[in-house]
Amino acid sequence: MIYIDAADHYRKGSAYLEGQTHDGQPHERNMEKAEHIFHEVLNCNIGHPQCLFALGCIDLTRGRYGRAIQLLSQVTQMVPKFGEAWNNLGLAFKEIPDFDKAEFAMKKAAKYITGPYLADIYCNLAALKVSRGMAKDVLPFVDMALTLDPNHAKAKWHRALANLELRNWDTAWDDHEMRLHGGAPKEEIAERNYHGPDAMTPWWDGKSPGRIVIHGEQGIGDEIMFATVIPDALKVPGTEFIFEPSPRLHTVFERSLPAVKVHGTDKTNGVEWIEKWGKPDYKIGLGSLPKFFRRSNEAFPGTPYLVPSKAKRQWWGEKLRALGRRPNIGIAWQGGVPKTRGDARSFHPILYEPILKQIDANWISLQYDATAQHCVDEVKSHVGVRITHWPKAVEQKDPDTGKLSDIDELVALISRLDAVVTVCQTAVHIAGALGIPTICLVPNEPSWRYGNVESDEMPWYASVKLLRMPKDSRDWTPVIAQAGSLLHALVTSKDVAHAG
Repeated sequence: MIYIDAADHYRKGSAYLEGQTHDGQPHERNMEKAEHIFHEVLNCNIGHPQCLFALGCIDLTRGRYGRAIQLLSQVTQMVPKFGEAWNNLGLAFKEIPDFDKAEFAMKKAAKYITGPYLADIYCNLAALKVSRGMAKDVLPFVDMALTLDPNHAKAKWHRALANLELRNWDTAWDDHEMRLHGGAPKEEIAERNYHGPDAMTPWWDGKSPGRIVIHGEQGIGDEIMFATVIPDALKVPGTEFIFEPSPRLHTVFERSLPAVKVHGTDKTNGVEWIEKWGKPDYKIGLGSLPKFFRRSNEAFPGTPYLVPSKAKRQWWGEKLRALGRRPNIGIAWQGGVPKTRGDARSFHPILYEPILKQIDANWISLQYDATAQHCVDEVKSHVGVRITHWPKAVEQKDPDTGKLSDIDELVALISRLDAVVTVCQTAVHIAGALGIPTICLVPNEPSWRYGNVESDEMPWYASVKLLRMPKDSRDWTPVIAQAGSLLHALVTSKDVAHAG
C-alpha cells in the first residue's frame, strides 16, 4: 500500500492548479494533473474540504457550474467560515444564473474574508449588480473595493458599466478605459502594437495630429455603435486614420467611411498594411473615442452613417417585391450568449403572435443563430404566419468556405425594410446605423448600451425606440403588445414606402 501525505499531495495539486508553489515559485499549470492529485487525496481522505474546494474551483473554471455548486455547497456546510468557498459558490450561481443565491453567497464571503482580497469580493458583488441591471447598487460596492484598493482595475471597470447604464457620460468614459488595463476579461480585447518588439505605439490623446490607427474591439454590434464616433474624430486637424474592424465589417465600413483607410483584421500588429500605408504615430481603441466626443447627451447626433451596396440593395429589393406589396418588417428574437445574458434578452418567436396576426406584412427573419429556421417553421405551424428566413443574409459562416461571413448582405437587406422589431442584438445596431425605424424590446436587466433610465431613446441612433420590460417582471407579453401598437401606427403611416 502506498502512503499518501494529504498535506503534501494537496500542495502539489495546488501548485498545478495555481501555476506556482506555496512559496511563490513558478510551476507548471495543469488542471488535469491537479484534478488527478486531488482525487488521490480524496481516495484516502474522504471529505477533505480543501480538495473538494479545489475540485469545485476546477469545475467553475471549466464551466461545469452544477457540479461546482454541489462541491462548494458541501464545503461551506463543512467549513461555514470558508470565505473563498462562499465567493466561488456565488460566482457559480451567477453563471447559472441564480442571482439571489449568488448575492447571498458573496455576502457570506465578504463576512468571512479580511485583508486585501476583500476588495475582490466587493468587486464581485458590484459585477453581480451590473449583471442584474441594478446600476445604482453597483456604486457602493465599488466604493468599498476602491477604499481597500484604490487601483482596483476591475472595480473601476464595473463603475464604468454602471455609469454608462445610468448615462452619466462625463464620468463613465474615463473608467471605461479600464477595459484595456486589466478591468475586462483578458480574452476580450487584445493589446495592439504597431512599432515592433523594441517600442510600444503610444495612445492617441484625441487632439494630436498624425497617423492614428483605430482598432476594433468587442462584438459586431459594438463596433457599429462605436464607429458612429469616427466622423467626429475626422474633424481633428492634421489627422489621418486607419481603422481595423472585424473582418466581417471591412466591406461596409470601407464604403461607409471613405475618408478612412479600412483594413478588417484579427491581427494585432498591422503587419498586413503597414508597408502600404506606413507606421502609425498613435493607436486608440474604438471604444475609447467616446471619451473625447460623447461626454453629454447633446453630443450624440444619432445620425445614420452605414451605406449599403447598391447592387445588393437592388437584389434584395427584388426578393422583397416578389413576396407581395406589403410592409416589409424585419424581426429577431434572440440575442447574446450565456455570458452576455442571452437568457434575459431572448424568447421564442411564437410570442410575437399578436403582432404577426395584427399586421399584414412580409415578415423577414433577421435571426442569425442555428435554430432560426426551426423557429420560423414552428411559427408557421402554430401561428399560421410565414416568417421568411434567408440564410444567405443572416448566416454567420460561409457554407462553402466555413469562414465567418461578411455582413454586407444583411446590411443590404435591412436597408430595404420598412421597419425592424427586435430584441437587443446586432440587428438593432445595423438598422439604427442605417436609419431604419426600429423598435427594440429591452429586458428588465439591460446591457448598459440600452440604458437603465426613464427614456425610450437610444442616443447612438435616432431611429431606434426602446420599449422596456417593467422592473418587477420577466413577462414579454405587455412589451410585445406595446410594440404591436407602435408598429401598426408606423407601417400604416404615409411615410412608409413598401419595398422602396
